[in-house]
Amino acid sequence: MLRCSFTCDCGKSLPDMLIKALPAVVLAIGLALTGCTAGGNASSQSSVSASADTAADAPEVDRDPQGELPAITFNSKGIPTMATVASDPPTVISVKTLTAGDGAIVAAGDYVKVDYAGFLWSDGTQFDSSYDSGTPARFALNQVVDGWKYGLVGTKVGDRVEVVIPAEYGYGDEEQDSIPAGSTLVFVVDILATTTITTEALTSATLTQATLPEGITVTGELGQEPTLTIAADAAEPTEQQTIVLAEGNGATVTETDSLFYHMVVGEWGSETSSSWSSSYQEIDSGGGSVTVGQRVGSRLLLISPADEENETAARAYVIDILAAIPAE
Repeated sequence: MLRCSFTCDCGKSLPDMLIKALPAVVLAIGLALTGCTAGGNASSQSSVSASADTAADAPEVDRDPQGELPAITFNSKGIPTMATVASDPPTVISVKTLTAGDGAIVAAGDYVKVDYAGFLWSDGTQFDSSYDSGTPARFALNQVVDGWKYGLVGTKVGDRVEVVIPAEYGYGDEEQDSIPAGSTLVFVVDILATTTITTEALTSATLTQATLPEGITVTGELGQEPTLTIAADAAEPTEQQTIVLAEGNGATVTETDSLFYHMVVGEWGSETSSSWSSSYQEIDSGGGSVTVGQRVGSRLLLISPADEENETAARAYVIDILAAIPAE
């Protein structure tokens, strides 16, 4: 699957990541490399987008390619193959509808479920396929290369599309496993489902008026980026504590859900970092014991003590639960 190189797909539970691995994985990778900012608040969003890209920044996508594209055929077992063509590949992302669906339209930043197979334009070699494994792929469009991120937007559930991705919008000049550097890639993709992740569930939560540890404040409207402040003289925590700041009225998170959330992280004696300025975060297993049993739309404050073994400082996390999608 053509996930961006910085994506964390480590399979850890949210509490394990928060207590031990999060500062190294989520904070360094999930936040810094996805463009999250330190300190200050981003403007509020009513809908979570894949990135801060404007229409002018987005690459061109040709949705009615007139040039010759490789032919994709499926055998009796539903396994696709690609026939090469002698013509030069397109220089822009090209999307050809092979079979039109009539379901929901995929929007920017959506979480999608697809079947797919990938081939090299040059010789038709297959380098990846969910058809072979029998397990569809699930991912957010902000987690994949630009050819997928922009190419799948506007398709419909039920569509079967051929997507041609120039190297510039795939892996560029980097070799990736069996994909040579500079390769134009060809995919056949079946759009099986799509979900738009927004902040709407946060706005209907009910504040709990919970008492916070002395020296810690969380302010801001529900549905918008909160401001987390840790006073200079605030005592460092000695044990983990989870406080429900606002209780949502959405579905209860289960241990089989994919969990989608925003997070603001503050470290004792340091600045805060936030996912709000870039994109929502995702983790499997419902995030673990911190979030399993909580309801979608909730805002949580997690206080985590320093961990000498893993060399992590004491931290506070404000977690806004956006959505939970059950496993199928």
